[in-house]
Amino acid sequence: MLIPTLTIRRSILVALMLVSLLVLADSAAHNELQRAMGDMAFVMSGGASGE
Repeated sequence: MLIPTLTIRRSILVALMLVSLLVLADSAAHNELQRAMGDMAFVMSGGASGE
């Protein structure tokens, strides 16, 4: 039994949308991690104490 072409196209479209959402979430998490590490480095260097 053959799978209709429309079903295959829909499946591929859904898979691509899921992959793009995962990439977006990964880049947002990476961005937040970099920002948090920068803030932590600033505090550890004594930048927040005003000295």
